Amino acid sequence: MPTNDILRERVAQRLYKELETLAEYAANQQPIASRANADEPADSTQPSDNEVYRQYILALANAVLMASPALFDAHALQVSQQQGRQATIEQIAAVRKAVLLRLSVGEYVVVASTLSAATIALTAAAEPEPVSSEHDEPSAGVGRFDGITKKYLSLLLASNRVGAQRLVLEEAESGTDVRDLYLHVLQPAQREVGNLWHSSTITVAQEHYCTAATASLMAQLQPYFQRTPRNGHRLLAACVAGDLHTLGLQMVADFLEYEGWEVCYLGASTPLDSIRRMAAEQGVDLLLTAASMPHHVPLLSELVAALRRDAITRHVKVLVGGRPFAQDAALWESTGADAWASNAEEAVAVVQGLFAQEKKPAQASSAITA
Repeated sequence: MPTNDILRERVAQRLYKELETLAEYAANQQPIASRANADEPADSTQPSDNEVYRQYILALANAVLMASPALFDAHALQVSQQQGRQATIEQIAAVRKAVLLRLSVGEYVVVASTLSAATIALTAAAEPEPVSSEHDEPSAGVGRFDGITKKYLSLLLASNRVGAQRLVLEEAESGTDVRDLYLHVLQPAQREVGNLWHSSTITVAQEHYCTAATASLMAQLQPYFQRTPRNGHRLLAACVAGDLHTLGLQMVADFLEYEGWEVCYLGASTPLDSIRRMAAEQGVDLLLTAASMPHHVPLLSELVAALRRDAITRHVKVLVGGRPFAQDAALWESTGADAWASNAEEAVAVVQGLFAQEKKPAQASSAITA
């Protein structure tokens, strides 16, 4: 392992180990609660100062370990949506003081550039542009489903799960391709739910309600997928331990099943060794996995390394996805994966490319049936 990689790993492990101490010191340097109006009652739903700084240190450790300053940038920008840009810059300064106190000069140099990059990104960040306007030209597919998406999301936020699901099921019953409903209704709606949660517009309970309703709807949509001849390939889909966000993974698995793949779906929070053993036992050709948060990315790296060490699973292609990989376009390569995709439609194209030269003889054609 190169010297720089060894140093990065050592610094990251120290940040993980001293997480609580560093968070407490940073909180003492720059209390977050002190900005609140003293005449207003404390909001018990807001995280404590220590927890806010704990998330900063965790994001910093992940960014250092993966050599990806963009991961910390993304965390800081997310916090700034709730705390404000200037407050976030001050909080990063408090983190800087904490690590400067605890780390050696050489170790501090490793993290300083990441902290500085985040501060620069926050300083330079422009106000978010509106998603669309009356003069915008809708992209293909979006205009057709825009009204359905808005109504679906509105019904979910009003806790009307039955109405929201019925809206989409009626589209499927009328002959609308389920893949279009996934891509242009469910996916953008869930993305907006995530944005609303990140900005504290909705609660964790509301986010869970919307996500559970969408997961239930996806199960109800299964009968509307067209049957497709099998292509002779098998895939395993699983999230690593601690990752409970499976909707994106399920969408990709469903799209590939439509394309003729045999799917073994394990779902959320699966131990690394269980994934590796199942891949070997099932004789899979492809592993689908994802990271919903930056701290899941190192686990993906461990998973890929474990597959590569085992002669039985060494051949397995690995496709990754998730928000951290969208935040850093080069991050997927550092995990050792074979490719990444940002959505289910893109994943199908990427997988077709990965297996273009590996068509198995004596298998049914993968062409879509009429």
